[in-house]
Amino acid sequence: MLVYGDQETASSTRAVLSDVRRLAAALDAEPGGIIWHHTCVALFIAASGLAQGIADAEFAAAGLDAPSVAQSTLMTALQSVARAIDRSWSSNFAQQNPPDVSALDALAVDSLPEALTIHRCEGYAFYMLYPEQYLVAARALPKGAMVIGLRSIGTGLAALVATVCDADFVCTLRPVGEVYARTVAVGAELKAVIHARRHGVFALVDEGPGQSGSSLGGVADYLEGAGVARDHIVFLPSHAGDLGANAQLEHRERWRTAIRLSVGFEELFIDDAARSLPTWFEDVTGTAIAPLSELSGGRWRSVGPYVEASADPVREALKYLLTTASGTYLLKFIGLDAAGESKFAHAQRLYDAGFSPEPLTLRHGFLATRWMQAERVASTTEIWPVVAPYLKFRAKAFPALAVGASLADLLAAARYNVGQAMGGAAEILFDAWPADRVAALQLCVRPVQVDGRMHRWEWIVSRSSGVLKTDAVDHAQAHDLVGPQDIAWDVAGAVVEFAASKEQCDLLVRAVLGESDDMADLTALLTLCYLGYQIGWWDFAAEPGSADRQRRFYTERVHALL
Repeated sequence: MLVYGDQETASSTRAVLSDVRRLAAALDAEPGGIIWHHTCVALFIAASGLAQGIADAEFAAAGLDAPSVAQSTLMTALQSVARAIDRSWSSNFAQQNPPDVSALDALAVDSLPEALTIHRCEGYAFYMLYPEQYLVAARALPKGAMVIGLRSIGTGLAALVATVCDADFVCTLRPVGEVYARTVAVGAELKAVIHARRHGVFALVDEGPGQSGSSLGGVADYLEGAGVARDHIVFLPSHAGDLGANAQLEHRERWRTAIRLSVGFEELFIDDAARSLPTWFEDVTGTAIAPLSELSGGRWRSVGPYVEASADPVREALKYLLTTASGTYLLKFIGLDAAGESKFAHAQRLYDAGFSPEPLTLRHGFLATRWMQAERVASTTEIWPVVAPYLKFRAKAFPALAVGASLADLLAAARYNVGQAMGGAAEILFDAWPADRVAALQLCVRPVQVDGRMHRWEWIVSRSSGVLKTDAVDHAQAHDLVGPQDIAWDVAGAVVEFAASKEQCDLLVRAVLGESDDMADLTALLTLCYLGYQIGWWDFAAEPGSADRQRRFYTERVHALL
């Protein structure tokens, strides 16, 4: 099934460098504690993106990975930021001194590419991967180890690990090739450096492993081929689990016996009382009077009326219920990267407009909102009158600079997914959308930060605030292929999720999008795309009952279109 999409940004090199310097300067004015620490991590992520972009640009130009003055300069700056993060974390936020990033002044900016392609790091953005986990895990490495980070996210993580273990050597590599059979292209100079250190310990740093672990496996294959003993290769992944289902047999065997160093989120941020998640918010919420209650993994169904709602446990964002003397609060992970600030701003605007619960603050990747208890299951007759004003507000309030997937790509993914689920039974629906018709509609698209979660169970009725839309701030920036779209995407989502009649659909289209025939056509096209996307998305859901129920619901809606 086709549902995922990588995110990358083409950015001006000077603009990215300026942003790094701005964040470094901002540390002087930040209050201490978790706020200063979060800003330092934001600096680290921005500087990591700059280093990754330059390393990849040099790789693209040469066709292989090789040392360079620019990469060495940026790694020096990154390690300085890494040391500042380590001091802050290890001292329970007591020692917070701005890092020295003066090494950036040595960059010969005029000799660098004018633009860089910077990959959004999925771990920081979506999967609760924190730099501090690698700081703690790296303490088990021997001093003087050789550290290799796998780009993208491994760029910065390598600097963290190298700082902790006083690495003799640190570099990054870009795994390339077939998705389940990655390899590396290493230049002669870097080969010589690795060969000279082949009897030492090498630490491979990356997130994952995912479906195959082939990136980590491919680099380990190269090291063994260069004379490094298998038992001298140490892995620092983001989790302690096995390789995915598509792993090569040799890689799986190596992984089974390898030294793997990882520290889980809960161990670091829940079990450690001095720096635990509730303490980050005490100035706003007060001190916790009960242990955190985790609501992710579908557990949110136990604290509200939607006990039979479908859930997607593995891919849900981490969220907790915090209880203090002043009330109850929801703490939800919305990302460590720069997008978190815009998500918080969106949450504030939605609350001010009366559509969503009240956001209180953003701390180190977690958004705190006031908990709104759902009194009962919201009926369609209660929700439907709110949908049009809600979507009209989103369309006006949250314009996007660029569209996500094109209509052609959304349609191609939907055709594939529906075909996988239903065979050729629905092909006639796609034949109605030839390329020229789709291209004409693409000109009508006005991208916004869509809601992307119009499912019935995302709406609640509270005693004090009436109908509210929850989970409404970040799905246009998720790890999928959709991204920002015309608000017609959410119109289509509402029509599907509430099984709206033809008359209801027409009224909603006119209320949100206007009287244009093009808007009616765009909604019809996106309805088909939405159905295909949802069929694919729920095919990956880890809870079988939910997956079966949702796939059946969406295929029935496809049959209704027929």
